Amino acid sequence: MRFGVLGPLAVWTADGERVHIPEAKVRALLAHLLVHPGHPVSAGRLVDDLWSGEELPAHPVNALQGKVSQLRRVLGAAEQGGRELVVSHSRGYLLRTDDGKTEVDATVFASSVSAARTTEELRDREGALRAALGPVSYT
Repeated sequence: MRFGVLGPLAVWTADGERVHIPEAKVRALLAHLLVHPGHPVSAGRLVDDLWSGEELPAHPVNALQGKVSQLRRVLGAAEQGGRELVVSHSRGYLLRTDDGKTEVDATVFASSVSAARTTEELRDREGALRAALGPVSYT
């Protein structure tokens, strides 16, 4: 599965099909997890951010669990194994990106820039930086 955060939030299957994330709070949840790929985000922080400026639901942790469930359901319906990308953790929730099949465009960009910095040949470095700045399109 591939995720885009450098621009509008976007999700694609490995085959390049666009995945629609249906609700604003579910998209916001995904965005928060994508900002910290592979690292847990506390339930308290997610609740505060998802309901920022709004009255909290009567049971905020349960409401958050509902949004997590919706996100898992959408990702699981889009691609086998998608559901397992969103993991409950003792410190909150995290998005797994260590499976060798999941990509986040911001991570790909950072890797490309890092590789360009270690390239000795200026033309190769320029090419690597141009590739890093090029559009990421999965379909």
